[in-house]
Amino acid sequence: MGNPIDWQTLSHVYGPAGDIPALLDRARTDMRPAHVPGSAWFDLWSALCHQGDTYTASYAAAPALVQIAQLRQHTPEQFDGLHLLGSIELARLEQRGPRVPDGLAAAYSAAMADAASLVSQALSQPWPTECRDALEACSAALRGDPVTARALFDRDLAPEGE
Repeated sequence: MGNPIDWQTLSHVYGPAGDIPALLDRARTDMRPAHVPGSAWFDLWSALCHQGDTYTASYAAAPALVQIAQLRQHTPEQFDGLHLLGSIELARLEQRGPRVPDGLAAAYSAAMADAASLVSQALSQPWPTECRDALEACSAALRGDPVTARALFDRDLAPEGE
């Protein structure tokens, strides 16, 4: 396994990322979805992909997010991890944050390849329409296609009738 991560040297939207390991641990058992304030996923989204921006801690968290998504494979709870991973990658592709630090690049790249495979597998399962649409957008981002990913995410956000 690689070098341990010094989370205090990384940042998220609120500053030093020393709290991220505890949030990741909570996400392993917190089954509440990301839209529930106070859930681990809500807090992870708020810190790591706030308003579509990404941070050095976002990249460092990717391998753990993949592990959690693997543990929850073929369950509704897998969605939040995959959605967050796809959104982090889209933010990186759109340059909505710092570049991936050299010391995190290999692990981040491997995590995103694993995430792409997990999203592909997840799309073979039944999902509510809004989840399927978000996973399709994540799939595009994880394939390196930010234009399609952004169009799919934006379409999902458009009011009915537009």
